[in-house]
Amino acid sequence: MSYARDLTFNLRIRGFSEDEIADTLDEVRAHESAAGTPADDDFGAAQDYAKQFPKKKMRSRGATVIKTGVVLAIIYGAVAMLLLPFLGADIRDFVGPVRLWPALVLVLGGLLAGFLTDYYRPVPRSHAAR
Repeated sequence: MSYARDLTFNLRIRGFSEDEIADTLDEVRAHESAAGTPADDDFGAAQDYAKQFPKKKMRSRGATVIKTGVVLAIIYGAVAMLLLPFLGADIRDFVGPVRLWPALVLVLGGLLAGFLTDYYRPVPRSHAAR
């Protein structure tokens, strides 16, 4: 895994915008080319370097995907446990004896999809290339 991708992922989970990440990568690349040494020699591991930046409130696309999965699971749970019994329908006829498995699948699927969204999203282009 490249230093740029690792740094990008770690900055995304710290709440940095794509423009801020591109600026940080520009600085790292400029230092790397001026010094003539790899970035990890000067800055350390990407994860450690990202930890020196403060966390921000902004959330990445992956966090939005995770929240969507959790909200869908809550809606499913509310419908399965509260609404359908009042309508005379039993959700167990559709999903089997355990009512909350689909909610668990939604949460875990959201977590996995959110992680993969942030991890495999392309590294932002530098401002000079735009």
